[in-house]
Amino acid sequence: MIMRKRLIDQDAKPFLYQAIGDYQVEAAKAMLGRDFRIGDLSQIVLSLYGALPLPPDVNPQRNLGQIAGIAFGAGKSSKTLVLADSPNKLTGAATLKKAIAQRDNLMGGWDRVVVLGWNFEPSIGETITALNDNRLEVLVIPPDLMDRLKKKGGIDKLRGQVRFSSLQYLTIHPIERSPSTGSGRTGSAESVDGGQETLTVKLKNYVLLSPEAINLDDANRIKLQAVINQEPLALIEYWAVDPDYDGKVFRSVWQDYRGNTANDADALRVVTQAVVTTSAKAGPRKVCVRVVDVFGFEAEVIVTVGVV
Repeated sequence: MIMRKRLIDQDAKPFLYQAIGDYQVEAAKAMLGRDFRIGDLSQIVLSLYGALPLPPDVNPQRNLGQIAGIAFGAGKSSKTLVLADSPNKLTGAATLKKAIAQRDNLMGGWDRVVVLGWNFEPSIGETITALNDNRLEVLVIPPDLMDRLKKKGGIDKLRGQVRFSSLQYLTIHPIERSPSTGSGRTGSAESVDGGQETLTVKLKNYVLLSPEAINLDDANRIKLQAVINQEPLALIEYWAVDPDYDGKVFRSVWQDYRGNTANDADALRVVTQAVVTTSAKAGPRKVCVRVVDVFGFEAEVIVTVGVV
């Protein structure tokens, strides 16, 4: 976040940033010893979720578990497959599709599958919506899990106290698209030569994952809940717009962050509207909006905007 702010303050061109390092793995090594494997951490997560591990012959990575229960109103047993994803990677479309395939085929099939993830692709919300699978559930592993394990003194003392929450999400108002003065709209080229157009992007709402999943004391949790109820957009630390998103690399051409007074005089909040002037384009354009909240969680919205 610090580096992004510095790039913005230096009027940097569109830039790409990547995160390096893995806090969860290092924390697990410190707690479980240098010989620990990712599968050891997955076993802990599965146990805290209440799942029993699958047999080793169908579970070589030790990241799959199962929960048996009674189906509502049916009086018969239901089977839930649980996948604890690795903290070494971002949980995204590939993981969810693999989980669905395992649900449908592994050991004769399962009624539903739950994917537990540490870190997520910013597009995870769009991915879940596109899959449209009501037998798939995606939950967040508490980011402070290793700290809590260390403070409590082990998995048995933490059992029953860990909440796996749903993902946070962002909503925006319909994007307004209009030609700038002197912008031509003729021709079928990908970009209209010499022309410009304006996109007006307005944030609508931001829904944070459950406050219980964040490491706060009771007093600050109450304050956080009040902010969530009264002014949820105040939880946004940074947001950016890519007016020509290719679905792969997010190229930020407009940004705002808390503490920045270039867009308004309020240093405690981001602005909730962006007016982006960009090269005119014939036909629809795909716009991506990404936000980072004060806890470091990311969310995004991708919208296809029709012609002016």
